[in-house]
Amino acid sequence: MNSLFYLVVSFLLVTFVWCFSPQEVEVFQLQHDLVEKYGPNMNFYKFLKLKKGKDSTSKEIIKNLRKLAKKYHPDKNKRYKKLYERLNLATNILSNDERKKMYDYYLKNGFPDYDFNKGGYFFNRVQPKTYVILLFVYLAVSVIHYGVLRLQYTSSRKRIEDFISQCKELDDTDSLGEKRLTFQQHPEDKPKELLIKFGDVYLLEPNPRDDSNPIRTIISPDTLEEPTVMDCFFFTLPLWFFSKLTRKNHDQIKDKSMNKKNNGSQRSKTKNKGKNQ
Repeated sequence: MNSLFYLVVSFLLVTFVWCFSPQEVEVFQLQHDLVEKYGPNMNFYKFLKLKKGKDSTSKEIIKNLRKLAKKYHPDKNKRYKKLYERLNLATNILSNDERKKMYDYYLKNGFPDYDFNKGGYFFNRVQPKTYVILLFVYLAVSVIHYGVLRLQYTSSRKRIEDFISQCKELDDTDSLGEKRLTFQQHPEDKPKELLIKFGDVYLLEPNPRDDSNPIRTIISPDTLEEPTVMDCFFFTLPLWFFSKLTRKNHDQIKDKSMNKKNNGSQRSKTKNKGKNQ
């Protein structure tokens, strides 16, 4: 098992190392050396002192090296050996159209980092910030919440439609008259009276003012309030916080006004006592 694990890890490392071509690695290495020596803003164009920058042609880049060689050739000063090697390599890269395109691409989109423990060059992807993660979770929860609301609405509507269909099956007037039914869902529940009138189903409830005229409440799926996007977590949570905040401020203002009234009444009482004495 361990040997298989190490084999897989080795394969992944080899794959990771060879994900960049030797030409790319050569460019990365030179860019890394220049940035390390001259700062993060350094690039091949600035290093070669090309006035036109990216717009320089191959002939202009080669001609520019000849100009620099007059000053930095190691035959004139051995201290410039490493510098001239880098100048020559940067010129070879930029004077080749394909390699220049490759360099311009990485210069625009970013160069990979280097880590020996990770097997060479790799792209260090930026981790999303906390607020981005929280926003994503907030949106995901809101979408799920809205989906749950829609499911609840659909299931409730279906349940009411099925109940109405069952009631109509017991209607022997064929929706042309009135039919009273008694409904009891569980044995321990109190029976409820229903009225089927011309195809509509009503729930009959006692009328405290008139026993002979019960209150009729129509049973229909259309009485359900269809949820909207405004009912989901994305909007209801901020509104809930806002209502809590405004209520708290209102209570504080109310308490302050009550305290002022109490203090005022106490002062008036003490003044009256003083006058009486």
